[in-house]
Amino acid sequence: MKRTIPYATNSREILQHIVADKPVRVYRNLHKNCISVKQLGLVRCHADNVVMQNCKFIVSKAGQQRVRNEKRKNVHAYIEGIVVDARSTDGLLPFTWDEIYYDPYKTDFWTVRHGGQEVEGAEWIDVDSDQTNLSPYVIGFNLKMRQPVAV
Repeated sequence: MKRTIPYATNSREILQHIVADKPVRVYRNLHKNCISVKQLGLVRCHADNVVMQNCKFIVSKAGQQRVRNEKRKNVHAYIEGIVVDARSTDGLLPFTWDEIYYDPYKTDFWTVRHGGQEVEGAEWIDVDSDQTNLSPYVIGFNLKMRQPVAV
């Protein structure tokens, strides 16, 4: 029997389908043109928008290499964090969001769009399913930049 995956428009609705205090991984679902929300090994729901706190930006090097070799997309880049109601950020205003992107053909890591710094984490992120682009629209606050590895 095929499992039906619920659809949520925002974080408040996502919270109805997950364990609220456990981290999730979100990624762009190219087949459904949305964001997939995965927790404890299962896709719990699909969504248009998700706000998360205490985030890590993850890229699987093996998956990235497969994309580059085969010229076919596969799920290998995620953002991991705790889903929160978008209203949680209201008390933080005013602050500045930075746009973050990942392109397996052009970047090795999640990267700040203006400035080019590689991103490791963020206190807050807001991911929106951008219907006009192959990657989601991601903005983050209080970014933690990736430190270069000494050779």
